[in-house]
Amino acid sequence: MDTKFSVFEILEIAEQVDKRGAQFYVKAADLFPDKPLHDFYYNLAETKEKQQKMWVKMRHEFSEKTGEFGVFDPDNYVLSHPEVMAGLTGVGDRGNSKKHLTGQETQEDVLKDTIHRENAVITFFQGLKDFARDPASIDTVDKIIQIENRQVLSLIDQANHL
Repeated sequence: MDTKFSVFEILEIAEQVDKRGAQFYVKAADLFPDKPLHDFYYNLAETKEKQQKMWVKMRHEFSEKTGEFGVFDPDNYVLSHPEVMAGLTGVGDRGNSKKHLTGQETQEDVLKDTIHRENAVITFFQGLKDFARDPASIDTVDKIIQIENRQVLSLIDQANHL
C-alpha cells in the first residue's frame, strides 16, 4: 500500500509533534529549579503550544476552503493515527523527560539537547516530503520546516551568547 499524506494529515502530524514537544518541555522545566533553565524550557513549551494551536487553525481553514477532512482508514493504520507518525521523531519520548535529562545539565548542555531535538523534527519532516500527496502537501511540509528552522536558528543564537 502506497501511503501519501494530505495537507490535513500533515497538519495533524505537526500538531501531534508539537503536543509531544510541549509535554516534554514542561516536564523538563520541572527538573530545573534554576530559574533561567526552568524558564527556558517553559518558554519552549509555550512556543510548542502556540504552534500546536496554529496547526489546528490551519487545518480547520484548509477543511473549510477545500471540504477535505482527515479520513479514518481501517486499512491504513498510519494515516488514521497521526500520533504514530509523530512518535517517529523521538521528540518527547511520551513526555518522559526524566529518561534523558537529570536536572544536572548545564545551560550549554540544555541548549545542545534542545537543538538536537529540533533538528530531529526538521529531519523527520524533510523525510515526510517524500510521502506528500500533492504540491499543496509539499508546501505545507516546507512551511513546517521553515518554522522549525527559525527556532533552531534562534536556539543557536542563544547558544552563541552563553
